[in-house]
Parts: sequence; structure tokens; C-alpha cells
Amino acid sequence: MNSKIKNYVDVLFNDVPKTRKAVELKEEILADLNEHFEAHIAQGKSENQAYTEALADLGDIDELLSSLAPERELKPKIDKYRVKKARNTAIAVMLILLGVILLCALPSVSAVFGIGNPAKAGILGFVLMMTCIAIGIGLLIYTKMSVPQDVEPFLTHHTKEEFSGDSNSKFWASFFKLYWLIVTIIYLFVSFETGDWYITWIIWLIGSAVKHAIILFGGLNADECK
Repeated sequence: MNSKIKNYVDVLFNDVPKTRKAVELKEEILADLNEHFEAHIAQGKSENQAYTEALADLGDIDELLSSLAPERELKPKIDKYRVKKARNTAIAVMLILLGVILLCALPSVSAVFGIGNPAKAGILGFVLMMTCIAIGIGLLIYTKMSVPQDVEPFLTHHTKEEFSGDSNSKFWASFFKLYWLIVTIIYLFVSFETGDWYITWIIWLIGSAVKHAIILFGGLNADECK
């Protein structure tokens, strides 16, 4: 098998949903290209000429790939899950941020307005934060595990025409920059407020765990989140 042809076909199908139909078409195109390549070599042509003419023999690639688009009746199902995933991911992120806000706000409110004991308010804030984080991560896990099997290939791999990762990458990169800024503010606030520097470093562990949970269960690309 010609390695140049194999690389070409791999790139061609890189962003195509890996359905059974796509795998079969990829194998068929690979076999046809190699067959035409060997035929041109047998005619005495150079490898570069044989490669170029084998691609020309293949015909309209876009037309072949268009046959891999989801069937009409599957499109509403795909769109419905995408809306569900976007909504649940947004809710989960807001819950996690809400938990962080409660951790910071409750002790301050208690101290400023003289409501209750600031130390107990801090404990309550921590419990509420962990509860919000648990609910948010649980929602992400549920969303990830509830994707229909016939829909999943079209969600994890998108055609170039259907989806461009540029805006998505920029959004998540910006989000996590803001996220770590918030984590830093929380760390410094809690550390100066309590003076317990020996234990407040755990905030970084919690922040990292939450970030990886969002990436993993939100179906994100880790490279987009750097």
C-alpha cells in the first residue's frame, strides 16, 4: 500500500464521523486509489504521476463525502441532543461558579452584617460549594452518558463544512483563563481571610479537578481549553 495515498485518505476522513458507512467508504476509496496507482505504475509512469492521476481517477471527493451526512430523520435527534448538551453544560458551569461564590460570600456577609458565626458560615459555604460542584459534575456525567448511540458519531466527529472549531476553541480558552483568575482570587481571599495557608492550597486541587471534569464530561477537546 502506498503510504502517500494512505496519508491522503486519512486526512480526507479525519473530521468525518466514524460510522460504519464511513469506514466502509474509506476502505473502498483506499483500495480504488491503490489499484489505480499500481495500474499507472505498470504503464511506466513515475510515482508522482501515478499518484496524481490516481486522485484524478477518483472523481468528485465532495460528492462521495456528502453521502456520509446523517439521514434526514436523524438530524432532529442530533440537533435536540446538541441543545440538551449545551444547556446542561451551561447549567453545570453556572452551578460550579455559584458554589465558588457561596464559599466566598457567606463568611463575608456573616462578618459584615453580624449574622451568625463567620467560621460556621465558612463551613456552610464550603459544604454548599461542594454540593454545587457535585451536582454540576453529575449533570455533565449524565449528559455524556445519555447520548443516543446512533447520534454519538455525529457529535464526536464533525465534518469541516458542518463545524469549525475556531470559535469553540476561542470560547473555551477564554473561559478557562477567566476560570483560573477566579480560582486565584478565591485562593488569595480565603487564605488571607482565614490565615490557613497550610491547607488552602487544596483550592487549586479542587479547581483542577473541576476543570478536568468539565473537559471530560462536557466532551471538550483538551487542546481547546489551554
